[in-house]
Amino acid sequence: MKSLANITRDSAGWSVRIVRHGVQHSKYFRFSDGGIRASLARAKQWRDEQILELGERQWRKGPRKKAVNNTSGVAGVSRNVYGRWVATWQEEGVQRFKTFKTKREAIAHRKANVSRPD
Repeated sequence: MKSLANITRDSAGWSVRIVRHGVQHSKYFRFSDGGIRASLARAKQWRDEQILELGERQWRKGPRKKAVNNTSGVAGVSRNVYGRWVATWQEEGVQRFKTFKTKREAIAHRKANVSRPD
């Protein structure tokens, strides 16, 4: 539903919200100003003008940073509620996991399974 990208509806109107470089650009279009369809048309027009002016969204390239909540230092290795370390990986599109007593074992198992050719 690309036609409503960046547009949300609530009980009284349409809200358009676009964020570029950490700055939010938003505007509200009430149903009472011409009806639901007319306000939606104005919202789409404003959104399209803003995207032309601000540019398309830029997606990040390259490796991602370590997540803030990553306590192990390795993606796919975490601690469960019982205090055991869990290694997770994908095999043929299916999520797999295995628990270990030590972080070192979990990291080694994850690396062995991720680097394996399919």
